[in-house]
Amino acid sequence: VGDFVQIESLARALAEQEIHLLINNAGVYPSSHFKAVDYDAWADAFKINTMSTLKLAEVFIPHLVKAGNAKLLAMTSKMGSIDDNTSGGEYIYRSSKTALNMVVKSLAIDLQKYGVLVAALHPGWVRTDMGGPNGLIDVSTSVNGLRRVIEQLTLEESGKMIGYDGKVVNW
Repeated sequence: VGDFVQIESLARALAEQEIHLLINNAGVYPSSHFKAVDYDAWADAFKINTMSTLKLAEVFIPHLVKAGNAKLLAMTSKMGSIDDNTSGGEYIYRSSKTALNMVVKSLAIDLQKYGVLVAALHPGWVRTDMGGPNGLIDVSTSVNGLRRVIEQLTLEESGKMIGYDGKVVNW
């Protein structure tokens, strides 16, 4: 998703296709702490974690509108919640996900007139390569929860961050 030319090419190749559900699940987590920030990695993280969702929306909106009642979803993290930040650090990941949350909120407003639901999904702290061995839940718990959430989403939840457990997460 970091190659916007390829995203545009894919949209053209699928020009006649309806897309009912588009999930941007791409993400990178370059670790960063105060006085230990790789600014090039930060720019790359913003492109993948934040900008790609807006680019996908821009090029695939015709496909989503054609489908009717479509859903455009982005994987976020509670680490992007300003309200939930009690531990600091991880500047790159946190800020890229906070910015993603704002993109989702704005897209929800802008795409409402097309009937496209836009939401951010928090998968939980999952035991994966990215989440590490200390994650609170396993992959199947996260995936099964997200599947239920996605199936039950309505336009009333558009513009919100929703956890794998169905609970709205404060920005």
